[in-house]
Amino acid sequence: MTIQGPLSRVCFAALLAGLLGACSAGITLAELEASYQTALERSHGRAFAGFADDPDRLADAVAGVEAFFRDASPESVREQARALYAQDAYLNDTLAAIEGVDAIEAYFIDAVSGDRALQVTFLGTAVQDIDVYVRWRMAMTVPSLNRGEPIVSHGVTQFRFDADHRVLLHKDFWDSGSGLYEHVPVLGRIIRRLRPSHGT
Repeated sequence: MTIQGPLSRVCFAALLAGLLGACSAGITLAELEASYQTALERSHGRAFAGFADDPDRLADAVAGVEAFFRDASPESVREQARALYAQDAYLNDTLAAIEGVDAIEAYFIDAVSGDRALQVTFLGTAVQDIDVYVRWRMAMTVPSLNRGEPIVSHGVTQFRFDADHRVLLHKDFWDSGSGLYEHVPVLGRIIRRLRPSHGT
């Protein structure tokens, strides 16, 4: 199941030449948040809780995710997605909520198909109980945006892994306004006008 965010009501995905998938009727932010809360509850009893005491195991789990996002391509996604994500994994990247490894694989294949490119560099890791947080830098290239130059943004992802290091939950926290929407013609101008200006 894929749940598009509220901007999909105006078929924002079409503006990105399919980067985010097909347009849908859209849901509210409250519904998107509810899907995340449900995924938190569903993964709570299944998530591995020993990473804080086992740095080697933590390093292995994070390395698997980092390899998946490093220079991702349709071929690499097909090769790695089913080994990395659990069958009923949940992904929420602030733009969409996606459930199940089949839908997650299709989503990432679409995101890096054609002339689009995605490079993610991991910058740091922290563990709290069953949650692993990774700080990252993302460079996304979409020829029709930002004059074809990479769009760079920073964020943090919350992961929950099972005992076999497969991702049960993947929740991104990032500024999709400056990281993506701001580079869309017309919409970008609106976002830049709404952002407060701080003089020097």
